[in-house]
Amino acid sequence: MRAQALSRRVAALRTALLGMALLGLSGSPSVAQSTAPSGGQTLSGYGTSDNLETGDSVTEDLALDDQRIDGVLSFPKAEEFFAPWFAWKKRLNDKHGLKLQFSYQSSHQWLDQSLGETNAAAARLQLQGSWTLLGRGSKNTGTLTFRLENRTTLGTTLPPTSLAFQYGGIVPSGGFSDFGFALTELAWRQSLLDGRFRFVFGKISALSWYNGHALSSSLRGFQNLAMQSSLTKPSPGRGIGGGFAYEFSPQFGMVAGIHDANAKTADNPFDTIGEGEFYKSIEFRYWPTTRDRRRWDVVRLQFWHQDELEAKGTPSGQGVTFLASRLYDDKWFPFLIAGYSDGNASLMKKDVTAGLGIAIDTQHRAARDVFGVAVSWGEPSNPLLREQITSEVFYRFTLVQNVVITPSVQWVKNPAATAAFDEVLTAGLRLRVTF
Repeated sequence: MRAQALSRRVAALRTALLGMALLGLSGSPSVAQSTAPSGGQTLSGYGTSDNLETGDSVTEDLALDDQRIDGVLSFPKAEEFFAPWFAWKKRLNDKHGLKLQFSYQSSHQWLDQSLGETNAAAARLQLQGSWTLLGRGSKNTGTLTFRLENRTTLGTTLPPTSLAFQYGGIVPSGGFSDFGFALTELAWRQSLLDGRFRFVFGKISALSWYNGHALSSSLRGFQNLAMQSSLTKPSPGRGIGGGFAYEFSPQFGMVAGIHDANAKTADNPFDTIGEGEFYKSIEFRYWPTTRDRRRWDVVRLQFWHQDELEAKGTPSGQGVTFLASRLYDDKWFPFLIAGYSDGNASLMKKDVTAGLGIAIDTQHRAARDVFGVAVSWGEPSNPLLREQITSEVFYRFTLVQNVVITPSVQWVKNPAATAAFDEVLTAGLRLRVTF
């Protein structure tokens, strides 16, 4: 009975998502927060960022979440109440070069079939910021970025990052684990040669720098990791690392980095760096259009190598990934991801993902909603596992200013680690509040 009820719930949510998409497509063309460039108003004057990262990055959050977005509901008195807070943040940045952001986000997921748990929920509270200490007002800046997080489950046994394993899936949702309190980023970012050469070092992510696109975010875009980036490359936690980027021309550049291959996000980064085992990457980027559209219009080709992880018994591995994305008419955002590895150090040996983001204005407001759909095929590195097809549909809308709701449905065909199910549905609901 419980499985039938969950199945009906998933079917209803899937129907609702389709209805929202069709309603949005009947509206006028628009500019979406996570899909199209925005020159609109901001809350704290942070503006856009010429960012090398995608997905779950500090600099990405600061730029995108400061945009003023109209909601389905409007409460002018509440907006007036919070206006002094955003004005104070603006003064702090203008006088001292310090940008701050607080946010709360939660994720709830439900399965229609499972070998164990059928639901998961977690919350993520974070404080993050960037402090430009050198070269403010110039292109040659030196900036300290930081993020403090607390991730916990919400009344369930598992967080959403572990739910896929309950039905034999091997491609989880991202962004909502339960490691507790941690300093997840502390890094120095330096720009030189009028911004053409940049480097970063500190505790950083090894994932957001390579093979990502504009909707590669568990907070604002696709939640399933297969839709964010190729899984043929390793995925170490946030740890000590460094990298540099060089712009050969306005349309061609490269990013290279080295990261602690044993890093665990919530642990002391100095506990593992001494093992001397690294994940190394070089990525070449081609931007076919203008600088302000680099986030959307890009072709990426990455080559990576990871050392043998002796304690884990993981042999050395290598591979290549590819990504291409383009924004059309400030509305349509198709993307393609592919990867190939020798299968020694990554979850997948081969994978291909295709997706589409659509910027949507509803009939009564320019809220810049986003509808996303993607499908991924992957051949696991472990020959005992079967090929898995994963897909996701989401619709992100602003309920009120600074409050975003994202319902979603994931469909998995042939869960890789079990033959007990031919297909499984996961219904999801995310909430995000920024201030």
